[in-house]
Amino acid sequence: MNSIKFRLFIYYCAISFVIFGILGVFLYFSLEDIVLKSIDNALMTKAKAIATLISEDEGINFKFSDEILKEYSKHSKHYFQIIHGSKILEKSASLNGESLPVVTEIKTVNFKNEPVRIVPFSFKINNKQFTIECAQDIDDKIDLLQTYLGILSIAIVVAIILSAFGGLIVVNAMLKPLKKISLTISKLSESNLSKSHIDENVANELKPLAIAFNKTFARLDNVFNKQKQFVADVSHELKTPLSVILMETEMALRKQRKIDDYINTIDQIKNSALHMKSIIEILFKLIKIENTQLLEKQTCDIKQTIEKTLGILKPQLEKKHINCSIEGNTFTIEADKTLLLEVFLNLIDNAVKYNKENGTIKISMFATKSVEILDSGIGISKESIENLFDKFYRADPSRSKTIEGLGLGLSLVKEILDLHKAKIKVESELNAGTKVTIFF
Repeated sequence: MNSIKFRLFIYYCAISFVIFGILGVFLYFSLEDIVLKSIDNALMTKAKAIATLISEDEGINFKFSDEILKEYSKHSKHYFQIIHGSKILEKSASLNGESLPVVTEIKTVNFKNEPVRIVPFSFKINNKQFTIECAQDIDDKIDLLQTYLGILSIAIVVAIILSAFGGLIVVNAMLKPLKKISLTISKLSESNLSKSHIDENVANELKPLAIAFNKTFARLDNVFNKQKQFVADVSHELKTPLSVILMETEMALRKQRKIDDYINTIDQIKNSALHMKSIIEILFKLIKIENTQLLEKQTCDIKQTIEKTLGILKPQLEKKHINCSIEGNTFTIEADKTLLLEVFLNLIDNAVKYNKENGTIKISMFATKSVEILDSGIGISKESIENLFDKFYRADPSRSKTIEGLGLGLSLVKEILDLHKAKIKVESELNAGTKVTIFF
């Protein structure tokens, strides 16, 4: 399953199973070790006690007390036998004539179909080697261990189940912030982007996610607002020439007119159509730039690009008698030549349009790979500078009416410079001129 909740639950159960399983095995073997060591110590003590009762006076003599004889009586489940070499010298009455297996180390063996623990003890008397094997039936201890194992297994299963339910609660609590984020995102629409906000007061691991989503919402809201404004601006800009075309055609069709009137009407329609064509061409340029993935970059000489621009704008410069100068040393950058020319055409064209008669334009190039365009024009107010690069924005509309333009040029410049990872800065003062600096 692809559910994160299910996976976390399974991982939690698996980890719980491993932890409790290891703990259970450790507890069982620890208890088994304690029980067996306790038996072994008791049997070793008994073997040593029996060894003290053996003497070698005129042969091997066994002088067992009544207490030992009682403990190892015929029906007892405690056994011992004394071995010298390969010969069994003495054995307890509880063996009923049978012999214990000869062992060299502590061992559990099957004797009379019962588990028996044997502890061997070796000692010497007059340089003669003897071994005493003390043994005990441990069937009751094995039953105790098995009972403990059963109870421990049940306890572990119950603990795993309870842990699983606890894990489910923990997983639900962990995923709750994600569910809130998912719910907020599912309710998103163009109309409520500005109101959509994910609580950033969440776990540290989820905080970057919440912040990223909120920033994305803000950016999307900004994009949608700009898109709405753009559509409104385009509609407004196209409405005027369309209104002129409709008005002129209606007036021409009302009654028969002179040839000159028709020519004048057609001329008005042509100008309006050319205006619409200019708007559409600039819009296509903007759309093309916004969708550009790869630039045709070449090594561009800045001075050559500026000189080419001035050559194109020479008629406008001469018409207003504007003196344009270029200062500083040239430098090269990797850029799309066509788009770079478009940047300087728009910026210098604006410096000409909004300049005074007999004004000046000073273009300076710096080693820091920056270009400064300073004009002696009408300037821009501080309030207008921050909106200067918005589509269709024109500073001081009252003065802009007499100057041709669509308010798209600087927006185009900004898009091209962003594409080249360059920056632009505008500084201006009303009636004192404007300084535009490009940082490549």
